[in-house]
Amino acid sequence: MIQSLLWIAAILPAQASATAANTDSDSNVDSKSDSSQQAVLPETTPELTFEVTPGVWLLRIRGDASNGPDNAPELRFDTQLGLSDLVPAFRGEAIVARGDWSVRIAGSTFNTSGSTTAEEFSQWGSVLLVPGLDFRSTFDMAYVATEVRWRAWNPLGEDTLTKENPLRLGIGPNVGISWLDIDQSLSTFSQNVSNGHSWWSVWGGANLDFEFDMSRFISWMDSIRVHALIGVGGTPANGGMMWQAGGGVQFFFTHNIAASVGYRYEKYTLEDGDWKLNPNFQGLFIGATVRF
Repeated sequence: MIQSLLWIAAILPAQASATAANTDSDSNVDSKSDSSQQAVLPETTPELTFEVTPGVWLLRIRGDASNGPDNAPELRFDTQLGLSDLVPAFRGEAIVARGDWSVRIAGSTFNTSGSTTAEEFSQWGSVLLVPGLDFRSTFDMAYVATEVRWRAWNPLGEDTLTKENPLRLGIGPNVGISWLDIDQSLSTFSQNVSNGHSWWSVWGGANLDFEFDMSRFISWMDSIRVHALIGVGGTPANGGMMWQAGGGVQFFFTHNIAASVGYRYEKYTLEDGDWKLNPNFQGLFIGATVRF
């Protein structure tokens, strides 16, 4: 009898221990099962990238302007106002992008001046220009613009370059707004007329960029990007139609450093009282791009 009781006493703790171990094991399996069912892989978020391109805009101003009553003659900036020089102007551009969306910011400033001789009777404000009269004119401009772009279509099906997909092509619309400040003056030996005003313009258009992986062919170059844009809009207050166009090539020697060569063209219709301008700014843009 005593031996039986001792045997039962020895067996019961062992069974209890085994039961507890099985319970803990089942609990761990259940918790792992629950956690595996609840775990959700995070969605892949496109990388946020920044590009900064400072450079020189080899700019020429073209178009015409008038200052006076409605019948005041329009004078050409280059041939009649003496502003024919090529001006090395600062221009900076930056792009912030995430996936198919990007924001482009651009700015420039320049000033030019020239002296010439009137060849026919004309008028600029209170100054009567007669043949043979020497005069000097100046033109200063500051410009800032921002533009939102959407890469709506990827014909080649890829957003980024990979070893399997060495080509990328993106096409989509853009909308933008710009601020333009201009000061212009004309002076003779005895008179001076100065004008200055700022205008806001808005536009919409399209952009295209094509990128090709070069590292498989040239050891010292990562990729080449070709881009183009066009926009059409207007200056709602004290102005009329405006449009712009541009494009260029970027040679990425590494993933982060590139040399940029392009062309920029901007045309405006502006007015401020009797002062009316139809300038276009055009020229080669050369810069260096840093991407991070």
